[in-house]
Amino acid sequence: MPLYMDFHKIDADAFTEEDSYKAHLKDVAIQNKHGLLYKKYYLNLEQKTAFCLIESPSKGACIESHLEAHGIGACHVIEVSKEHEFLPFLGEGSQNDKDLALTLAGDIDSGYRTIMLVDCLRLTAKSPEMDTWIADTVKKHKGSKIRLPSYKVMASFINADDAINCALDVEQHLLSYGNNLVYGIALATGKPVDEHKNSLFANTKEKLKVLALFGFQREIYMDMETKLAATRFQESPKMEGQGIRIFDQATYQELQNLEFVLSKNLSDPNFTATSLVKTLGWSRSQAYRKITSNTGVAPKQLMSGLRMVYAAKALRKGNKSISEVAYAMGFNSPTYFTRAFRKWFDILPSSVIQHP
Repeated sequence: MPLYMDFHKIDADAFTEEDSYKAHLKDVAIQNKHGLLYKKYYLNLEQKTAFCLIESPSKGACIESHLEAHGIGACHVIEVSKEHEFLPFLGEGSQNDKDLALTLAGDIDSGYRTIMLVDCLRLTAKSPEMDTWIADTVKKHKGSKIRLPSYKVMASFINADDAINCALDVEQHLLSYGNNLVYGIALATGKPVDEHKNSLFANTKEKLKVLALFGFQREIYMDMETKLAATRFQESPKMEGQGIRIFDQATYQELQNLEFVLSKNLSDPNFTATSLVKTLGWSRSQAYRKITSNTGVAPKQLMSGLRMVYAAKALRKGNKSISEVAYAMGFNSPTYFTRAFRKWFDILPSSVIQHP
């Protein structure tokens, strides 16, 4: 049967592990009637959230079962791929005799994960050696590698401190490749099922995409949730002076809006730093302050850098000529684009195309 996962936000002021078990027993009591199986459930008492893992003939059967057992449905139910989603993201650990999910260490599994994204592109040639090293490093730090159909690497960690230490190790290794490597490293922490989204860790993965894009400045971009999760441990990693840029929800939203505007307009040769400021609705001084604070560079330098990053990725795919990429990235002249590309990466764009 298909696999589903639901999300419950608990409204009760006082809610205990025993309360969650009683609720689970109500589900189990009628599961046969609806032709489904409640396999186990994840519990986060601090966040007042619970997530049930269910084998069911349909999403509708999950909803009907909850309505009958509790008089109210789950906040959201999604279908989950066992091989491509559940096992790599949440497959560690087991469960106790009350079906409560446990980590490998035997602790209650909250279902929350810290996820690392390494958006890494080597310009001169693919590097199986580098890929193997990153995979081994993820394993060393107790992470679970997630398969992606691209040059990106994603990994899931139960403990935020393991994820941070892994990201720091990966960054040190990637720095050894010099300018011929374009990369961004991002860390974000979130829950497995989000309201109004239909894949595991959907909001967290969206956040990672934005954070990793701006990480080309060779810093690790991390959300505040990851920092808070790490500092709960006595031996949390030291983040000061480590090239880690941390975003609370407000600054992340600024970054998200910046990414949206840039992704829509960078291909326009007439879109300048002045255009960016106007589109964002900020004053010139506000834009300079906010963008520099969030990315480490001024608006004009940020736009130039991102145009180069997008261009490098397009060239690496090998299905466009240098001229096509140059015009797509807002350059009026392929010759000028070639000079700018060489200045940025110390390599000609033709060399990137020659190494598929």
